[in-house]
Amino acid sequence: MRLRALLAAALLTCVGAACGAAPRCPAEVRVSLPNFEIAPYVLGTDRVEHPPGLLIEWTRDALARCGCPVRIVIKRRPPNRQLAEVATGLLDVLPGFAFSDNPDDQLVFPMKDGRAAADLAVLTDTVSLYVRAGERNVRWDGATLSGTGRLVGSSTGGAASAQMARARGWQIESAPTPQADLRKLIAGRIDVILEPDMVLGAYLRGTDALAVRKLLPPAQVTHRYAPVSKRFYAAHPEFTERFWRELCQQSHGRACR
Repeated sequence: MRLRALLAAALLTCVGAACGAAPRCPAEVRVSLPNFEIAPYVLGTDRVEHPPGLLIEWTRDALARCGCPVRIVIKRRPPNRQLAEVATGLLDVLPGFAFSDNPDDQLVFPMKDGRAAADLAVLTDTVSLYVRAGERNVRWDGATLSGTGRLVGSSTGGAASAQMARARGWQIESAPTPQADLRKLIAGRIDVILEPDMVLGAYLRGTDALAVRKLLPPAQVTHRYAPVSKRFYAAHPEFTERFWRELCQQSHGRACR
């Protein structure tokens, strides 16, 4: 009878835990967001504000729902520094990054059938070309950029924009932030910039909104994820997969598979 009771207890425990091994828990998760505002998703610049913005709230809530009592550390960094600190093992998660298959970025994205899993994207954004408001020579028809040289400004620092630029024969001139890129354009130090509309929109206020013009159609539709470092994924694959599903659910308000 005692043996039968022990077996029954073990079976109930297995059912309660879905008969699967518990994910290996990280003690700490180091998250980084850009050091510029992307309202309403990321608020403030060099520190986490109160309220912090939707993307930070979603990330915190998703990590808290992964079944591990992790310590969450959030750091604000410029995009290029984010990538550098992922490569050196100083950061683990970069919420809001567009998909990149550049192996030098040291990032792992949610994948499905050999492609980025669009159904696990946190956000969807468009990337557009911008010129000065009075500029009429520069034209864009969705395929060809004419009336200017090959130089295009961008602050995204990501391989997705660089890859698109190379495919179209453009040369990217990097700026540290979207605001710096916008200032270069308005000052006439560059004729065209390529920026995510979600990011640049926060800076197009007052006279700046009147000083520039967006070229249509958008240059690209971009899905944004929360990639993790290759080191982190190798150590915590089950935890990461669950985090991606939980973050998708937080951002979309529905179950994600």
